[in-house]
Amino acid sequence: MSSESMTPKRSGPLILAKGVGKRYLSYEKQHHRLARMFGKKNYAKEFWALRDFDLEVWPGETIGIIGRNGSGKSTLLQMICGLIPPTTGDIEVNGRVAGLLELSAGFNPEFTGLENVYLKAGLLGMRRAQVDAVLDSILAFAEIGDFVTQPVKTYSSGMFVRLAFAVAVAVKPDVLVVDEALAVGDAYFQRKCHRRIEELQEDGCTLLLVTHSTDAVERMCSRGVVINAGRKAYDGPVRGAVSDYLKLMFGSHIVNQGGSKVAAVNCAETSAQAVASMLGTGFEDVLSTRSGYNRDEIRVGNGKALVADVHILGQSSVPMLSPGQQVEILVKYLFVESISRAIFGLKVRTPEGELVYSTNSFIEGGELIHGNEGNVVMARWKFNAHLLPKQYLLTFGISQFDENGQAIVAIDRRTDAMLLIVLGDTGAAQGVADLQAKIDIDTMVQVVVDDC
Repeated sequence: MSSESMTPKRSGPLILAKGVGKRYLSYEKQHHRLARMFGKKNYAKEFWALRDFDLEVWPGETIGIIGRNGSGKSTLLQMICGLIPPTTGDIEVNGRVAGLLELSAGFNPEFTGLENVYLKAGLLGMRRAQVDAVLDSILAFAEIGDFVTQPVKTYSSGMFVRLAFAVAVAVKPDVLVVDEALAVGDAYFQRKCHRRIEELQEDGCTLLLVTHSTDAVERMCSRGVVINAGRKAYDGPVRGAVSDYLKLMFGSHIVNQGGSKVAAVNCAETSAQAVASMLGTGFEDVLSTRSGYNRDEIRVGNGKALVADVHILGQSSVPMLSPGQQVEILVKYLFVESISRAIFGLKVRTPEGELVYSTNSFIEGGELIHGNEGNVVMARWKFNAHLLPKQYLLTFGISQFDENGQAIVAIDRRTDAMLLIVLGDTGAAQGVADLQAKIDIDTMVQVVVDDC
């Protein structure tokens, strides 16, 4: 694309929102709306989707925006993208914004895909000659073939997303707004989109990421904004944003640990001896006193049961393993109240937030757990650490299926509670998993090709 299509670099914020609010009015009956129009009694009921919201977005930032469903995230971003006006306050946008918040915005279902490419690109500020210059790359990215000459109302959701995304990233925006819309594509397309987003970030594009995936926020963002009930609840480092969001979602409980001092489990102890040692602390929550504990863990849940202690067998200090080594982890759970339909969970993540492995007792054993008030349960997690040398963080939790057996309620989720270090040659390979790949090279032979 020619340089004239790019917005000049700015030293100030790209987006500046001050006191922004969005109000919607609803009426029980149609004539109530007419009564208000003619200045008679006001029957309207007010709903503020967003209120008194301030936000500054600076060039090159990657910001994760998270919150419950209905918190006001989409309303904010629709206003940033210029789709709806604010009721109160002002939004100043100093750059080109491409939004994947509303993929259908700017698309006419009666127009062909090709006609919609020119239409939406035009709405994003591109002239026809500029669209002509990048048209081939747009169509190549979308990969919808001859369907580009058909009305988009005949498209599948996957085809629609491909074309909309291809247009949005082709304009090389100053700000790219992305939400969960990319989840509708197949794995190949999702990876293709993420790779394009990474390229835009490397070129200095500002990214606003709207998602419910805290892993994605921690992996991609340096700043987090939490919206709750239409108001900004948090704006700052991404770790704090994730913590606040999880507390909003699952609640929080505070356990009085009373400064307990516990001796580390001796690495020479047998499994039975280690269990006896951990049971010896009784009904205490002592995980925070163990070696390898991460004081920056995020802990959420209603506290009806507790993940009270964790020990990796054979380790008396920070757990250090070799790639492929078998790991056996003892976890002590305390039932503060009687709970049925419970499950125990385990996650392994990198410090950057990338999920390496996740499982739970229901997946592994197919059974739900019942615990009575005052019960202490010891459980063993066993796996082979086929991981490349790196630091990892372990998450332990106890959750409960609701009465319908669908939604999961967090009872005590201790995210990134324990450190796990895999030692070895860090230059051997890249990634996280040690697949122990081997390669055999066949004997090289010379093939003589006759000239025709």
